[in-house]
Amino acid sequence: MLLGVGAVVFARASLATIVQVHGDGMAPTILDTESVLMVRGTWGIERGDIVVYDPTPSAEPTPEPAPEPRPVRGTPGPIDEGRTVDPERRPRGELRNTAVVEVDQVEANWERVRASDNRPRGYRVGRVLARPGDTVTFHVPDVALGLLVNGSPVAQKAGDPVELALASEPKTSADGRLRKHSTAWETIGDTRYPILVGTTPTNWAGLGLPDTSMGTIEIQAEGYLVLADNRDEGACCDSRALGWIPAAKVRGEVVLRLTGEIGSRGMQWLP
Repeated sequence: MLLGVGAVVFARASLATIVQVHGDGMAPTILDTESVLMVRGTWGIERGDIVVYDPTPSAEPTPEPAPEPRPVRGTPGPIDEGRTVDPERRPRGELRNTAVVEVDQVEANWERVRASDNRPRGYRVGRVLARPGDTVTFHVPDVALGLLVNGSPVAQKAGDPVELALASEPKTSADGRLRKHSTAWETIGDTRYPILVGTTPTNWAGLGLPDTSMGTIEIQAEGYLVLADNRDEGACCDSRALGWIPAAKVRGEVVLRLTGEIGSRGMQWLP
């Protein structure tokens, strides 16, 4: 049994990488500039775990237009199995004077083009509230986030205000002290974690749900339901705006917080 557990731990560790987080979307658990250990892949991800995911929409394949009929020049040729044969066209299979480019060269050039693109790009970090296949009920009265997952409510309990210097706001209040932020302890399943309480009601616009006047809505999760711990700052790019996060967009699980540039906090296993 111990050998099996050790093999699993070694396999996960061999897929791990250290990344630095920019921004405070996962405050207070992870702050701007703090580094974390991420294990690649989606296996073993449970509700309450923290994941790294790609927020960009999946590209829809564009159907190629049907080719226009090729005019036959000169006098019509003979009929071959119901098709008119162009006498000026070389037999199928001959490729004369074909222009060829190296695949590796094309890919390298594309990477250089992407590197010169100044648009902001980056993966996001969020917490999993539901996994693909879970039954999720929305708009439930008197329940945190109005949310049930497999029939169990997401629970919240008010926490003490905390002083934080967030990158997106002035670091101090009028009296020169660090700004205080309202917190809560949220629980899903067996996982309990702190959040920064949002100032606006939770909106699931990205899921395309009817409004609350339609009553509760039960859906089988098509992907991961992911929320940022900092409910205001993370609203742009989690499941509230993007909807279900496909498994193919999840890059890995964050399992360990290391330390930031200022070194104010030590290592901590997450969540």
